[in-house]
Amino acid sequence: MTAIPETTTTVHLDVPLTLPTDDGGTFRVRQPIGAHRTQTEGLVVFPALIDLYDFDESRWHVTHVDTGLRLPVEFDTEEQAAAFAGAVGPLVDWTQPRPALPVDVRMQVMELALEHGGRLDQRVREQYDRRNATPDGGGE
Repeated sequence: MTAIPETTTTVHLDVPLTLPTDDGGTFRVRQPIGAHRTQTEGLVVFPALIDLYDFDESRWHVTHVDTGLRLPVEFDTEEQAAAFAGAVGPLVDWTQPRPALPVDVRMQVMELALEHGGRLDQRVREQYDRRNATPDGGGE
């Protein structure tokens, strides 16, 4: 990725988007968006992308710049999303093209998301609940 001057508040990146087809299937495209910088280099926030041209500003996502992949959580406000991005900053080097996220770090990220008012995606919530269902937190 090309370095972005610190004075730039908007970062342009391509995010993957899955679109429905008329036959009931789906296909993936990469949609260019303008996202807002956070205090954590490598993470940006933007309102939920609901199709190629529409955003939902009542739902905010945190996305890794190099991959364009969002963290599996959403927030009600940009401020909550940005605060979460700041909180997870020290856990991983988010400037890496593919940051390493071992299980213990993923659990910390999920806990911080919940602490900052985030809603985990269903699949991730189920993983989180399973890991916390045992006395040692190690899953089944």
